[in-house]
Formats: sequence, C-alpha cells, structure tokens
Amino acid sequence: MEIILCPTDFSPSSLNAIRYADELAQRMNSRIVLFHNIYESAGEQSSATGALPGSQPARDPKYHQEQKLKLDGLRKSLEDVEWGIPVAYEEKIGYGLPGETIPQLAHQERADLVVVGYERPEGMKEAFFGSVTAEVIKKSPCPVLFIPRQAVFKPVYKIVFATDLHGEPFTDVAFVSKIAGLFEAEILFLHVLTEALHDNQQLAQEELERLHKSLPYKNVSFHTEASAHLEDGISQFCHRHQANLLVMGYHPRNFWEHMFSQDYSLEMAYHTYLPLLIIHYRI
Repeated sequence: MEIILCPTDFSPSSLNAIRYADELAQRMNSRIVLFHNIYESAGEQSSATGALPGSQPARDPKYHQEQKLKLDGLRKSLEDVEWGIPVAYEEKIGYGLPGETIPQLAHQERADLVVVGYERPEGMKEAFFGSVTAEVIKKSPCPVLFIPRQAVFKPVYKIVFATDLHGEPFTDVAFVSKIAGLFEAEILFLHVLTEALHDNQQLAQEELERLHKSLPYKNVSFHTEASAHLEDGISQFCHRHQANLLVMGYHPRNFWEHMFSQDYSLEMAYHTYLPLLIIHYRI
C-alpha cells in the first residue's frame, strides 16, 4: 500500500484519524496525502461556469492562505515527531463538496486507502448513509477506513469481517488479508442469523466452510451469531472477541444498503471506539 488519503477539517476526530493513519503508514511504508476541502456549493460552481467559459467561483485568497497555514502547521507537527519511522506527507487543498472532492482526489492520487475520522453516530444508518459519508463510500475507488474520535491505535490482532453470504466475491479480500498479514492477525468471518432474514444455520455453516477453502489467507475462522437484530449481533460478537477492526463490504445492491434503507434502530455503541473498514466488492 503506497498512498493513504487523509481528509481533515482540523477537528479532533480528523486529527485522530491522521494519527491512526500515521501508525499504519509506518508499517506499510506508505505516504500520506493530507487534504483539506474548502466548501463550495454546486450552485456557486455552476454560476461561475455559466458566466464565462473556464471561469472559477469567487474565492477568498486570504481564507485560502489561512487554511494553507493550518495545513502546513499540521504537517510540520507530524514530521517533527521524534519517535517511530518517518512518514512522507503531502498537502492538497480543494474546493467543492467534500462528498465529491474526496473521491475525486482518491482517483487522481490513486490512493490505496482513505482514512476518515468521525464522531459518534446516532445510529448505523447515519454512520453509513449520512450525506458526505455515503458519497465517500459510494464513489471512492479504494477501501475507506472510519476512525472514531476516541480510538487509539493498537496492533490489529483480530479482524471481524461481517458477511451476509449472499454471493459477494470473497476472493476479493486481498486488502484485508494484507492488513492481517502485517500483524499476523486472525480474520473472523461472521454471519448473523436473524429471524428477519430467514437464515438457516446449517446452510450458513456449509457456505462458510466453502469460503474457507477458497481463501488464500489461512489464519481465519468462521462464525455464526444468532440475534434478533443484525447490528446487535455484530456488536456483541465484536465485543466478546475483543476485535480491533470491523470490516464490511459494499456494493450498490448489497444486503447492507438494503438494511440501512429500512426503518431500523441501528444503535451500535461499540462502534464509538472500533475502527470500521469498508471495502468495495468488484464483480
């Protein structure tokens, strides 16, 4: 993994995410791109382009310079740390809607990972499908790692990979396997059995065994968890197994998006401190 993109609005949660990314970068020999977005509405952009070809919205040079100085100071504070392996940093400032500019920069920089900080969500629906977060997940060309504000980096020894077993291409988990390999971590594949999904435990176990044979990474285990609610089952399992990282897959038609579109109370208090990695399935 060569490039980690870290958006920052200089909030405590985004600064904590950068510190977390720094720890990963040291172990992966990656460089970090610090990105600050200056908000610019679509209306502002279209009004300018409608006036003269190639024209730009009116922008405040003084404000730009102020934000640039903040970004410079952040970079310097990171580079001046005297412990650990030095990490290469770059700075970028963009204009627009963060749900658009973050994925665009991830494409341009060919980022391998986007690391985003967040505060405690009201529920899992808000955590995934809030306006900016949803756009970043849907449009980013690479995995997205969400770091809660109070999460402190720890070596990753147990990774819980929540799966619905509905045909996702689990051979495409190379990124997760790479992280696991760095720490010699165990990947615990989890399938939650709920009444709402009419799951059959025996069929689920057979599918998990089939997946086991197809995975190149061998330090894995497979589990089912009976729970009336999907979010409770995931949370309880992660807590019981002292997971360091939760992984979920995303594609536009998958099970998770269907769940989040429903009127569920998806309170997952455990996620206030458990990092969450979203990988994009490639079909």
